[in-house]
Amino acid sequence: MHANTRAATSNSHTASTGMSKDDAIRRTSRILRQLYHREQQWFESRTPEQMQLLTQQGQLSLSEQLHYGELAFVLLHLKPCAIIDFSGDRSQLKSYIAAAINPTLRDLNAVGAANVGVSRNCAGATAACYPRSFRLVCAQISGQLASPEVASWTGAFVVYDEGWRESAEWTRANLLNPSKTLITEDELARGLDYPGSIPKSPDEMRSIVPVSYLGRMK
Repeated sequence: MHANTRAATSNSHTASTGMSKDDAIRRTSRILRQLYHREQQWFESRTPEQMQLLTQQGQLSLSEQLHYGELAFVLLHLKPCAIIDFSGDRSQLKSYIAAAINPTLRDLNAVGAANVGVSRNCAGATAACYPRSFRLVCAQISGQLASPEVASWTGAFVVYDEGWRESAEWTRANLLNPSKTLITEDELARGLDYPGSIPKSPDEMRSIVPVSYLGRMK
């Protein structure tokens, strides 16, 4: 009885606000690590023929097919949405979504719902800030949508935050709108948060410096 009373007292802050800031960060980090491992396990379950298609005959590295970092950027409000796509073989996407993305969104959204009390710390923040309240949604692009560099986005998936107005409105208007058939690179740049302006000439193309992020997962 005494132990239970002490535990209830020590958790009073968590109960009153959903969870503490540190707990929210720890739980979110743990879920993103789990996503990384789910992705790895899913790729390990592929046949050699399937892997050839996913990597476009070895032209893409496995790290370029992982999405745990993309979801982290959406949670931090660094980008309104993330496109989940295997352009080499979209027939494998539904299996990947079911095995890796859906269980992750379920776990993350439980944290997002509990973050309502602590998310006020991010109210009005324009830069990366966490924890926030959120409700991530995964939806498939069903319309006949194309862009200058991608002949068809049909069949790809998109993850966005239903609780973030910019994210929900931009995604619905530009990726999930069946009447929209063409999206410009500048429009995509806004939704996917391309770094800098889109090059408009060969000289501008040569000035682009590729930048990568490194995530250490254990």
